[in-house]
Amino acid sequence: MYEREDYRGQMVELTEDCSSLRDRFHFSEIRSLHVLEGWWVLYEMPNYRGRQYLLRPGDYRHYHDWGALDARVGSLRRAMDFY
Repeated sequence: MYEREDYRGQMVELTEDCSSLRDRFHFSEIRSLHVLEGWWVLYEMPNYRGRQYLLRPGDYRHYHDWGALDARVGSLRRAMDFY
């Protein structure tokens, strides 16, 4: 995850669920990201609340690429199948 578009600025790597990006990484906005494996759900607010965006593996050069209206991301977690 990057703080600026086109994979620029401060970068953090995440491999597990995060209920608050601000508390853990001091980020409140994500402007671009790479999803290397698995599917992830981004939430606009901490504690998995607010608008949700489902991301599959791929490149997202700008937050519009995942359908967001702004760069605000509060939390995220891996999407899992429940059977």
